Amino acid sequence: MASRLGWSGGALCYSLPYDKLFIFSVFAECFPSKTISTIGLMVAELLLAVAGVIDGCIKLANKVITTYQSYRGADELINERLVLVQALWTKLEIQLNFLKKISSQLDEELAQSHLDLLEILNGKLLQAVARLNVSTSSPSDDSTLKQKTSEVWRKWRFSLAKKGLDELVTELEAWRSRFDPTWYLIILMSSNTLDTALKETDTKATESTSVCSSPSPLDSMLALRQAISSPKTSFSGESQPKTSLNLDAAGLRGATETPIPFSSARSIVRAGSSSLFIAESVNAPPGTISQVKVDVENLARRLQQVDPQTFGLLRCYGLLKHQDPATKGLKYIEVVYRAPQDANPPMTLRQLLLRHHPVSASAIMRTAKQLVYSISYIHTCDFVHKNIRPDNILVFSDANSSLGTSYLLGFNQFRSTHFQTNLLGDAAWHRNLYRHPERQGNLVQERYVMQHDIYSLGVCLLELGLWRSFVWYPDESQSDTAAPVPGISLGLALSDSHFQKNNTGGDGRLKEHLVGMAKTILPSRLGDLYTDVVVRCLTCLDPENEAFGSQEQYLDEDGIVVGVRFIESILDKVCQIVI
Repeated sequence: MASRLGWSGGALCYSLPYDKLFIFSVFAECFPSKTISTIGLMVAELLLAVAGVIDGCIKLANKVITTYQSYRGADELINERLVLVQALWTKLEIQLNFLKKISSQLDEELAQSHLDLLEILNGKLLQAVARLNVSTSSPSDDSTLKQKTSEVWRKWRFSLAKKGLDELVTELEAWRSRFDPTWYLIILMSSNTLDTALKETDTKATESTSVCSSPSPLDSMLALRQAISSPKTSFSGESQPKTSLNLDAAGLRGATETPIPFSSARSIVRAGSSSLFIAESVNAPPGTISQVKVDVENLARRLQQVDPQTFGLLRCYGLLKHQDPATKGLKYIEVVYRAPQDANPPMTLRQLLLRHHPVSASAIMRTAKQLVYSISYIHTCDFVHKNIRPDNILVFSDANSSLGTSYLLGFNQFRSTHFQTNLLGDAAWHRNLYRHPERQGNLVQERYVMQHDIYSLGVCLLELGLWRSFVWYPDESQSDTAAPVPGISLGLALSDSHFQKNNTGGDGRLKEHLVGMAKTILPSRLGDLYTDVVVRCLTCLDPENEAFGSQEQYLDEDGIVVGVRFIESILDKVCQIVI
């Protein structure tokens, strides 16, 4: 654990205010060293450091904003940028104050991850203060020189102020996009103290953000936390008002429904409306419809609370439950999602790969980042996806990117992390291609864990980086009704027969082939860092993988450790890539 902490006992004292140091010294004196383990002492220091750095960041940010406010009214562009900075910081300050309030509840992994990020923010704010010191400095005391240069000096100061505000907005936005995945992992903590603090802090935060008509960042966390908790009772134990998830199929009469090629989903435009919806069926193996119903309803409640732009997941609109005409029992369920506003019907990433139209490396990286964020938040919602493939990644056209904006779908095989999964698979080679060797074949070796999703991500990132489809449809129209064959880019002959017998495909040869492809082809295309991310994903369950290790080593009740390791080993690396 000492190596994980990465610092010695007194190395963080600089970031702790006096009152925090006093509390810690009293704590140390009250409990003799013989009764406190070194590990416990270091964790206590770590938790105090988190609170201390938060205090420092808030003081620095308030100093920066107060100084910039002196420029208000001097220039319209400065006014606009100042409004952006204040809006960004208002939300960040709410998040940081809440984090400080519950910091004593953080485990070591989550606390260290937050501390690392907070120190980055502290550095960014110190740079902002340094820029301010330059822009607010005065010219020479010579009065004649002052008079001659006053106008030039004023313009120069305003120019520096605008540039400084631009840099601050960019840095705060980038930092928050990296901070949010770690911050949302707090949702998975098993703590009644967290629930109480979240509810109390959200009430105050809502009041402070109401001035700028912006929702509190705690709103979505509170709603998602409640959705993950028992759907029938609130944190206080009181009965919650029941929100209906069920949609009336009659609302689809006259609607235009269009299948989405290579996907089990379809796009829907209701009669008399321009709003676009996406619907997909959820599979229910024989005898499991009751459990599937519970899981789908829980998934729907959580997906009703997500922010599509942040999570990379479409917001759930409701459920369509279809009865068996013969038995009148529940036959299958469809999940209906809201598409982005003013969106056109999407394509799947599979379609785009098969078209093989040239795209820029920056567009590929944008899609890769969106996919990584989606998977991070899926696990934050306490689910494993189990079906991550290009066929289940929807891409909506977007003026900002030649590839558009992508969202992860395909929840027809998902399950909660708290329920056991079955060990039944299938022999379809084009699905086994994206499965970890432990999950390949008709009868699989291991129950599904989060790392299996991470492996599937690695295959998708490899395919995306090569910009070649591993699955090919020989039919000229590239229809998904034709039998798929391995694409030339895969460089490997595969068929269903490879996975017919128990675990025949699960010997690791396919995985090693993919790892070899990544190491030899990707560096010249997208660089060493992207290659490293792909290899880390593909080897996430290898014993020698220092980032993840074995699933037993990092198996924790809340799923927080795997979430932190994923963010640090994969999401962080992807965010560092600049093309």
